[in-house]
Amino acid sequence: MPTSFIAQDIMAEHLLSHNAIVFLKDKPMRLRSGLVTPIYVDNRILPSYPEAWRDIVETMASRIVELKLDFDVIAGVEGAGTSHGAALAYRLGVPFVTVRRATKSYGNLSRIDGIDVKGKKVLIIEDHLSTGLSLLDAAKVLREAGAIVEACFAITNFDMPETMRNFEKHHITAYQLLPFAFIVEKAEKLGLIDANEKEQIDAWLDTPWTWAAERGLFAQASEN
Repeated sequence: MPTSFIAQDIMAEHLLSHNAIVFLKDKPMRLRSGLVTPIYVDNRILPSYPEAWRDIVETMASRIVELKLDFDVIAGVEGAGTSHGAALAYRLGVPFVTVRRATKSYGNLSRIDGIDVKGKKVLIIEDHLSTGLSLLDAAKVLREAGAIVEACFAITNFDMPETMRNFEKHHITAYQLLPFAFIVEKAEKLGLIDANEKEQIDAWLDTPWTWAAERGLFAQASEN
């Protein structure tokens, strides 16, 4: 968690007020992983709101320092993790690399843009963790290049049990800016969801893979 309740509250309000987190209520969507969810997270929108983004990057930096995470390089997963990771590396004064989703078709044909990471401790930054598969793929690429990868940090995390077990299996500890349950509570306080909708969302967070089938719900849209 962040260092204070006030910091949590400010971060949650930023995410909700700028639609980085949207509750789909009775119109769930299907993520690329196949997971059907009543929550859509798009933290890629945050750089469009400089004041909010600055607060989030500063709080991430403070939290990482507080956790005493040991790393030489920050890596961003191509896509949503790149902007946040680059801003954080700039703020902390450490090198930054990008892990591509596919190998370059030119030059050194690498999936890593930036310095040689061999022998270096790398902290992976993501905007959000659900299944965590893209991050684990990035960790594999970095390790194959000789990097030491033991931790990752995300703005938000669904804290899905299967995801956390998979991270433990691959010896990676996941950290996040604030608990997702706190964001849900803040959404109710702001009137974005009511008590019944909060109950449904809490149920999804407990059993994400079976939630839709148990309720006979079908995805109304798919992530692209």
